[in-house]
Amino acid sequence: MNPTPTFRRLSALLPGLVLVLALLVSIYDMGGAGSYLRNLVFDGYQQILPRTPSAGGPHAVYVDIDAETSSRFGAWPWPQKRLATLLEALEKEGARTILLDMPVSEPDPTSPGELRKLWGFLPEGLDSRLPKSADQLENAVKDARLVASFTPGLPSLHPPRKPRLVAPLDMTGGDPRHYVPQFGDWRPTLPQIEAIADGIGATIPAQEAGETVHSIPALTEIDGTLYPSNALEALRVSRGATGYRSIVSEPANGLSFDLEPGVSHVELAGTDLDVVTLKDGSLRLYFGKADSRLAVPAWKILTGASDIPSFEDRIAVVGVSVNGKRLLYGTPIGIPMASGEIMANAIDQIADGVFLTRPGWATTAEQAFIFLAGVLVIVAVTQLRFRWSLAFTLILIGGAAYGSWYAFDMHRWLIDPALASVTLLIVWLTGGLMTRLHTEDQIRFLETQFGNRLSEAGLAKVKAHPKLIRSEGQLRDVTSVVVGLRGFNVISDRYLEDPAAYADILNRFFSPMTKIVLERNGMVDRNVGDTLYAIWNAPLDAPNHASKGCDAALRMVENLEALNEFLEEDARRQHLSHVPLSLSIGIDTGPAITGNLGAIQRFDYGVMGEPVGFAAYLQKNARHFGPAIIVGEGSQKAVGDRYALLEIDLVSTPRHPEGRRVFALLGDPIMRANPKFRALQEAHALIFAAYRNQRWNEAKAAIAECRKLNGAIPTLYDFYESRIAYYQENPPGDNWNGAWFAGRI
Repeated sequence: MNPTPTFRRLSALLPGLVLVLALLVSIYDMGGAGSYLRNLVFDGYQQILPRTPSAGGPHAVYVDIDAETSSRFGAWPWPQKRLATLLEALEKEGARTILLDMPVSEPDPTSPGELRKLWGFLPEGLDSRLPKSADQLENAVKDARLVASFTPGLPSLHPPRKPRLVAPLDMTGGDPRHYVPQFGDWRPTLPQIEAIADGIGATIPAQEAGETVHSIPALTEIDGTLYPSNALEALRVSRGATGYRSIVSEPANGLSFDLEPGVSHVELAGTDLDVVTLKDGSLRLYFGKADSRLAVPAWKILTGASDIPSFEDRIAVVGVSVNGKRLLYGTPIGIPMASGEIMANAIDQIADGVFLTRPGWATTAEQAFIFLAGVLVIVAVTQLRFRWSLAFTLILIGGAAYGSWYAFDMHRWLIDPALASVTLLIVWLTGGLMTRLHTEDQIRFLETQFGNRLSEAGLAKVKAHPKLIRSEGQLRDVTSVVVGLRGFNVISDRYLEDPAAYADILNRFFSPMTKIVLERNGMVDRNVGDTLYAIWNAPLDAPNHASKGCDAALRMVENLEALNEFLEEDARRQHLSHVPLSLSIGIDTGPAITGNLGAIQRFDYGVMGEPVGFAAYLQKNARHFGPAIIVGEGSQKAVGDRYALLEIDLVSTPRHPEGRRVFALLGDPIMRANPKFRALQEAHALIFAAYRNQRWNEAKAAIAECRKLNGAIPTLYDFYESRIAYYQENPPGDNWNGAWFAGRI
């Protein structure tokens, strides 16, 4: 109800800041947060829906230099003689192309040059009699086509030397070097092996073992030159392609909402192979189930084991999973794999033509959804209840998740719902937290304002629905009841020296009166001295509020008897005369201003307006009229057909110079139906007809007759006889309508 300006600003700004931060993460991938969330989702999609291999089965077989192979034949790197033996065996098995996934970067330790370094000398003529390892390797692959590799990002063991570029690359649409990864370090294969290779390509860029590999660069820039991945080179050599052609997509005018610039395809010239890439020229890996991959330990090839898969017309990918330490990487499907096994999967994926792509409009769509959905969640949090705003947020998140899965299932599109979902949850949590803090602030304010002013049910209602209490000024019809003790000033001096007794008397007065108000859904506005101010229809709606106010006033008169009995007994105990108390009650109904009134530092819910002021005037002057309960014309119009109301005056105010009628409330509907009340009502009509027409003698005669009736009001008749005497000496004039000027109320 009364949050500070800082709190109000924070309530609006914090969820907005979350949206801005999410958009920055989407645009700049700050801290890799966006990539991390995307990978979690897309990896999950692969695990749910793995790649289905083509009918022809795997196109590559992974030959693993594993722990058993290292135990039997030594850890990698091997002598070139042993490597040549493995390649010859693969050639005999029918491998169409052989890919060495690891660079052969160290000289053969069994070559004469390396032996001389080890021993310091060799016997005369031994050089010429030792076989040359390079010749052995060349002979081993003279019929099989070999693809060598280099590792981007791994420093060279020798002076830097760029790898040999075997196949040309044509560019269409733009220069892919603007988008593909660039590396200043690389570890190449030995030049003598590169020389006999039919292809040379890049391995997985250097990274820590165990890190998850989600994609491999289809193209890599080394010192200004573009090189293909060794998986692409293996396919090019196997299919007899003449080279490559990169297709770069760039908007014609430099700006497009449905196209993100970057590399879109890499074609293998002369074949039907077309590699669909992400904008950075990388191939997003898509793994199949375990039975979709072929793998065999290298030792089985070297020993001629019979239980090896067929290599006929397939690419043999030779890799290392152990060279003294495990060389495995994480994969989207959660199974650790060596680099060569990952490349074998990439070869199968490319050959099958199954690709995971991000449409050019994907990033723009994701960012637009984050912004629009975030704004909707902020609105929902501020306008709806906690559970409904959560339900709305979850519907948006569910819609984003379903749309993303549908795109993956039907088109293999990678549309990220994760960042949007996390953002919406945080926006909801932030907005909900601020709303909750705001609500708690409202509840504390409501408890302070209404804890002693409303019934328990009414307080619970406003706490559950704080928006029912309008903090700003509001005009609404209310019924005001002002109750004061008549005669208390006579006996109050007896208790001035006993504050506890003084307070006890007032508490005995206010407690039952307050209970009567609260039981009838009224609000105790305030207590001032020995006067109670009660309001109906504010702050909560109270149907038939005028009736409730009149009924409460009648019950208050009845309940005063208990206080008088106590005072009588107390007076007897003190040997004092008993002065009975009575009530003066004013009631009026009409439009009033409700809301928080007061200083900014200390608001107070209040009700101001003519009904309150006029009811207070009637309460103060009730003793002149005699009856305990005096009702204004607004209340009489609302309840006059149900209660016993007797007109007693026409009161003029600056706002109502023509006068407002006031009535004495004498009883409930039962009394109203009593013939004796009807007779008194008719007699009063005669009094006022004569009085307002200045027929003074006739009015006095009517008053004399009224004194004889059952229910007569002597105090009122005395009051009017004194007025008549005054007007007889001071005639009010021809235009007088019988109104008594009350002055400013």
